[in-house]
Amino acid sequence: MNEQKITLTADRIQAEYEKGVQYNTGIGLYENVKQCENFVEGKQWEGLKSKNLRPITMNVLDPIVHYKVAQIVSNDVDQEVEPFLPDEQAEYAAKILEQSIDRVVERTKLKSKHHLVLRDACVDGDAALYFYFDASKASGLGGVQGEICAEQVMNTNVIFGNPANCNVQEQPYLIIVRRRPVSEIRKDAKRLGCAEWESIEGDSDGLYKGDDEQNNSDSLGNELVRFWKSEDGKVHYCRSCGRFMIEQDVATEMTLYPVAYLSWKPRKNCYHGVMEIKPLINTQIEINKQWTALALMLRNNAIPKLIYNRNKFPKGWDPDATSIGVTGDVKDALTGVAGSMPIPTEATGITSSMTDALKNVAGANDAALGNVKNPENSSAIVAVQTANAAPLALTKIAYYQFVEDYERVLIDMMHAYYGMRQVKITDEMTDETGETQEQTLVEMYDFSSLPVEALDLNIHIGETSYWSRILQVSTLNNLQTAGVMPNMVEFLSRMPEGSVKDQEGLVEAAKRVQQQASMQQALQQGGLMNG
Repeated sequence: MNEQKITLTADRIQAEYEKGVQYNTGIGLYENVKQCENFVEGKQWEGLKSKNLRPITMNVLDPIVHYKVAQIVSNDVDQEVEPFLPDEQAEYAAKILEQSIDRVVERTKLKSKHHLVLRDACVDGDAALYFYFDASKASGLGGVQGEICAEQVMNTNVIFGNPANCNVQEQPYLIIVRRRPVSEIRKDAKRLGCAEWESIEGDSDGLYKGDDEQNNSDSLGNELVRFWKSEDGKVHYCRSCGRFMIEQDVATEMTLYPVAYLSWKPRKNCYHGVMEIKPLINTQIEINKQWTALALMLRNNAIPKLIYNRNKFPKGWDPDATSIGVTGDVKDALTGVAGSMPIPTEATGITSSMTDALKNVAGANDAALGNVKNPENSSAIVAVQTANAAPLALTKIAYYQFVEDYERVLIDMMHAYYGMRQVKITDEMTDETGETQEQTLVEMYDFSSLPVEALDLNIHIGETSYWSRILQVSTLNNLQTAGVMPNMVEFLSRMPEGSVKDQEGLVEAAKRVQQQASMQQALQQGGLMNG
């Protein structure tokens, strides 16, 4: 189908959106996502109406989610861009791209978004990052406007044209649902020439999009951003809200949809993944019920109660009264105390066993979480934690692919939008003495000349487990002791970042000491030869 020959209207886009909503509703996406979000956030008694009962929430799901995300997410993400074929121009472009990607990642705070994306993927089944080019945003470069921006999107706000295919780039079209204030949508519509911009209204279709607790849902509207590819492989997009077109067909130079999509566990023939939390909810409910029943029993039966004869105390028993009237002889007005009823140990044991079983099934038991009373054998604890993290290997692979996908999108957007820009290139240069030093150059580069199709992208992800830094330092010490490490310069330059204060200064100092030693050795050798 050639999308360029079809006139896209707001009604057609709305119909495609409703078709996607119907599919998501059919698989129970909106209700399941809402339930999972509520349970992880601790809202586990939704809908309960009771004046006397104070329900207890023992949230086991939240630490499970944090543990699983912490096992995967990494702030130490680095990329290596390599040309597919050895070529001087392509190698030069690769160096520019590496540092340009670093700049975008830093300015958009993408590294801090990694754990948010993984958290949503774990709880909701999927998560997405949507990228767009904001031409009005200051780039920080002299005389150049426009920056690449990143926006996290819930899986309920992503509509695939072919929901049976989870590959983003193979979709006939994509629809990103952006919940935006109506005032901002109207402002954009007016700027882009929409004659009916004042008629745009907010809406709430009753579907869970993460903002169901808004005080005024009419203040937010559904802005639908539709992407598709023409016959020449270029990406087009348009925007609508309700029955109004905000922005008509816009042709871009992009060849990739500006969306990166991550599923926690893939589901066959469906673009939505499996929710990690959903199967654990029933057990969480039973744990809450049991703890609430134990608390109610404790409140009603654990404290001793005073017993008296009503016939002897016609006005009842007032514990605060200074004197109490009785009927008949005072000596006959006896009172007694009813003993407390102990809580059965079986009840608490079953509840604790159920909690432990839930953690074990989820792969987040006490050993994995580090809750060990006597951590004498630290190596064994690390081994257990490593073994428990093994089931997350497939999710880690998906996460690595997700990072690679969005960095390919960034390269594609740089090629399409950046044009001529200043770039900073840091490269290693060898001076006359044979020493390798870093040199930084600022040049103008035309990003539209990037050989995008001739580049191959490799992603290297660093471990973030708390013992990885200690292990690296220990390994370096062993290599130095064994004489494998040639000098202190090599040793310090390979130390994990942040391990020592002013690491760069220490490296420079070690280089100066090494140069002085080399000069002294050369002088001594020269003196011996002259003697």
